[in-house]
Parts: sequence; C-alpha cells; structure tokens
Amino acid sequence: MVVSFKENQKVDSIWPLSILALVLVGNWWLYFKMGYQDISFFFITLATISLLCLFLLVLRLQTVIDDEGIHYKMFPFHFKWQTIAWHDIQNLEIRTYRPLKEFGGWGLRFGQSGKAYTISGKTGLQLQLKNGRKVLFGTQKADVMKSYLQEMGKL
Repeated sequence: MVVSFKENQKVDSIWPLSILALVLVGNWWLYFKMGYQDISFFFITLATISLLCLFLLVLRLQTVIDDEGIHYKMFPFHFKWQTIAWHDIQNLEIRTYRPLKEFGGWGLRFGQSGKAYTISGKTGLQLQLKNGRKVLFGTQKADVMKSYLQEMGKL
C-alpha cells in the first residue's frame, strides 16, 4: 500500500503571464508612442504588473493525503501546513467542477460551492465537512488520488 498521496501544483501555463505582458505593452504604447504626459501612472502600472507576475510565479498548492487526513498548503496564503482530519469529513468525492461559474476562477476562492483551492483544471476532491462547510482541492492527478483513496477505503 502507498503510504501517502502527494501533489505539488504551480502555475505552469504561459497564458496568465502573456496577458500581463500584453497589458504592459499596451501601457508602453500609450505612454511612449501616443505621448501621454503623466509617466508616474506608467511606473505604478509596471510595478503592479511585476508584483502580479511574481505572485503567479510563487503560487503553489501542495496536497498530501495520508492516514491522518488531508494536509494542504497554498503558498503564499499559508506558510504552515493546514490539516483536515478524517474524523471531520462527512463525505468526499472526486468530481468535475466549473471554476468560473462555481468559484469565480482559480486560486483560493470562495463561492456558492464552498471554499476552493485550485491552480488549474476542472477536477478536484470535494469535501463535505461535518460542520456543514464544503472544501474543494483541485488536482491534476485525479486518477492517482482516486486509486489511493479507494485503497484507504475512503471512497
């Protein structure tokens, strides 16, 4: 039996950074080619875009499932591991979700379907906790996660 399931996710697609680069090019065009006079707003925009790019580059979701429960850390929101113990979970399932409709996008999100920790994709582990809250963890390894949870007798 596998001792634990581990998954590390990060933003590895180029499209978020591409959109930010296009905004930067648009601002450059506006200020330097069109003769816009107030250069301070350009530098504020440049700093904001740089911070967003840095944020996307450091954003990580780490998930570990073992005999104690589900451990997760979404850096830079969590610096220490968070744990949901098995005895706090009423029900769980691996499901397809609609990130934009249910949660308003990816990342650490709150929506009509509860709290979500997602980086990309549309598949996740949905938890129904005994206190009534719902939590979803996005995964890129749904088949491996499902096999591990079935081995543990949790699915």
